[in-house]
Amino acid sequence: MWKDEYRLGVETIDSQHQQLFEMVDNLLRVIDDSEHGDYKKECADAVNFLYDYTVKHFNFEEGYQASIGYKDIEAHKLQHKRFIITVENFAKKMAATDYDMKVVKAFSGSLVAWLNYHVGETDQKIVGKSPSHDNESLLTCLESFSASASNVIMTMLGLGADEIAKTMPPKRDFAGDISYRIGLVGDMTGKAVFQYSGEFARSIIKSLIARDIDELDEIAYSAMAETSNIIGGKAAVMMSGGGKLCDITTPSLVSDQGQVPAIEGFNIRTGKGDMQVLIMVE
Repeated sequence: MWKDEYRLGVETIDSQHQQLFEMVDNLLRVIDDSEHGDYKKECADAVNFLYDYTVKHFNFEEGYQASIGYKDIEAHKLQHKRFIITVENFAKKMAATDYDMKVVKAFSGSLVAWLNYHVGETDQKIVGKSPSHDNESLLTCLESFSASASNVIMTMLGLGADEIAKTMPPKRDFAGDISYRIGLVGDMTGKAVFQYSGEFARSIIKSLIARDIDELDEIAYSAMAETSNIIGGKAAVMMSGGGKLCDITTPSLVSDQGQVPAIEGFNIRTGKGDMQVLIMVE
């Protein structure tokens, strides 16, 4: 999972990031070997270690940002805080279900999606290595979601700007295999629905954990939920940066894709699958 391009050039942070990726690899191995041994204890140990180490790492990283006067430290702290809440909520669910494998897989999917994007894109801004396609000056809802989706997908799939094709308005006959909805709250209210083809979801998972998956299981669904959360959160930051206070709600699975009216949106096509974003502003 770890990639050399994730390095910031700050030895302690790079070392901590590598350890986080190693821990996630260990958790995925536990899932693969769940038929053998005491996987529940191994899961509990991995989750507890991940939580403690993540808090330690976030504290160190935020201290480093403060020491260099990083201008976006507060937004970065908010991302850390939200992720800690996500880990805490999953830890409670796993304990309550006696580490049911579906819940463990869902936690793993959310974890790998968040960690890869956060380290591979968001953390790069600390040392001025953010990809050149990043643009957080757009103001409209559609432009913000469009720019955010392009940035996140290029980062997660390792694609260049010339390797994705965007079409507007969205194609109404697009058939997504996984769909999630988020709410827009604040000065901008409404909804956004993210639809992903099965090929696209499998490509994301392969990029995140360097292995193919045979079916769209809980890891895939949770990873796509977190991908939706990342895109929506980044779009909300862009809109807030334009003077409009905006936030998003937690992604929820859309079971009936036929009930998704939209005023605007777009499709993104790649050689690794397609996705669609539908936007409804109230």
